[in-house]
Amino acid sequence: MKSEQAARFILVFGAALFCSCAHYPCDPAYAGPKARSAELLAYYSYPEQKVEATVQIITKKKRYVIEQVEFPSARNVFDTENIKVDFYVQRKEGKFPTILIWPIPDDADFCARGFARRFAANGFNCAVIHNRDVDLDEIASAEQLEDCFRQTVLDAGQVIDYLVERKEVDADRLGGLGLSLGGIRASIVSAVDGRIKCSVIGFAGGSMADITLTSKLHGIRNYVKELAEMGATPEVIHTELSNKVTTDPLALAEYIDAKETLMYIAAFDRVIPRPCGDNLWRSIGKPEVVYLFSGHFTSLLYLPCVERESLSFFKRKFQVR
Repeated sequence: MKSEQAARFILVFGAALFCSCAHYPCDPAYAGPKARSAELLAYYSYPEQKVEATVQIITKKKRYVIEQVEFPSARNVFDTENIKVDFYVQRKEGKFPTILIWPIPDDADFCARGFARRFAANGFNCAVIHNRDVDLDEIASAEQLEDCFRQTVLDAGQVIDYLVERKEVDADRLGGLGLSLGGIRASIVSAVDGRIKCSVIGFAGGSMADITLTSKLHGIRNYVKELAEMGATPEVIHTELSNKVTTDPLALAEYIDAKETLMYIAAFDRVIPRPCGDNLWRSIGKPEVVYLFSGHFTSLLYLPCVERESLSFFKRKFQVR
């Protein structure tokens, strides 16, 4: 009896969550993304090298295998840590669409693993790119923040170089996905690297200057408070970040193809405030968007729905049945 009541509660609660969101298609007036300039591509370039990766099998599932892949970066602007990837690869013969996934700050977090498991069970390869081992609270300057995000793009490019050489990967069907900080990373990589054909960007926003000054996240508020105690006004902080953080979602948004993008925005987000999410959405070109009636952290209640809708999006884009 209790199990029936619990099941009924879950169904009702899930239905309520599903109904408490608003889904809008891409703006039909969207004209297309801006072409990437030679200067932009040069800034994110790195020496060509043959990727000599160490590969270790972590887990074997019925439909896929999880491999731990590691190799040195050809260019380090932030630190010297190796690039690390958990690669969920299909066991069946053939070339398959592949989704790059950027975790939230807690590295290969349960959200990223959840997406990867679900996608891999539905015929996709997934590459969960580990965050470099750094605490963002330790980043002390705009220059360091720029180096951190630039390194994200450099690492992703080399991961793609590795993936497209794998016999299991369809190089023409690469996607990107991330939530929160992972969403910010997904947006900047999608903007710079044209090999990413479509993207899911969740609970992200821009600019980094606006996020820094308006976020209610404890660590960010403390950072701003420390700067203020040293005499930095909000105007000075905003100018410093705007001028020096060029690898910024808002600055790069015009290079993302809105027709190939799905966004999630939390209506009551106070970590990456909704105006910052709206600004990114508009700057990309008003792509398909789902507004969730939640805050940043309570958006986790929608995770099953977000996984399902994201999987449907990639299936549609890559013509997977």
